[in-house]
Amino acid sequence: MGLGKYLARELGYEESGDTLGRWMAHHLAELIDEAEHGATVGKRATAQKRATETILKVWEHRLSLPGAVHPLAQYKDVLPILERLRPDNNPYRFYRHDYKDKKDQLAAILFDNFTRLILALLLMKAHSLEEKKVMDGVAIEALSDEEQRVLSDIQEWFAIFPKNSDTPERNRKGKKGKKAGDVSKVDLNEAAVRLIDDLMTTLVELRAEFQLPDKPTSPPDDPTDEEEA
Repeated sequence: MGLGKYLARELGYEESGDTLGRWMAHHLAELIDEAEHGATVGKRATAQKRATETILKVWEHRLSLPGAVHPLAQYKDVLPILERLRPDNNPYRFYRHDYKDKKDQLAAILFDNFTRLILALLLMKAHSLEEKKVMDGVAIEALSDEEQRVLSDIQEWFAIFPKNSDTPERNRKGKKGKKAGDVSKVDLNEAAVRLIDDLMTTLVELRAEFQLPDKPTSPPDDPTDEEEA
């Protein structure tokens, strides 16, 4: 019943002129109302069975439902790109703490921050529906195992960005354990500005490394100099 109320509510919010979606919302609402407020126990039981069957059939087609009924609908176009931009794919990650070569160290920082900036821009585009910042728990629980994994990945992507109340930290590591669907404390605009500032600083440092003059090598000692001395 909880999932049915979610579907009826979300389909009712659809403003794209989808007549079928609005009809489905009205039909589901009627079935749920009959299941909960039928005149007799028998009528309520029969209505509940019909409602449950209808709700599950509608949910099976969640990928093709209008609007943002599917909790992952807003990410469908960017998911393939996000998969390729995982921060742990950094080819310089092993040199992050290698102070012998400053260029490799800066390259590791540059890759991480640039990847995070692209992620922020993509998530910003996908996350344009402000009311979807906290996904409905009933809908999340009804997702398949694969969809649950994808949602978990999305939460990890959001977790690499600082929350509104966090102080800026360079190269902040992601935190796990966030509540599923809850990204309301993440300010992607603020994160993007911080990353751009950090990228500019890193690029200036890297440019300086390339502009450093080569250290002259000392010529070998000439034994004749000692004899003349």
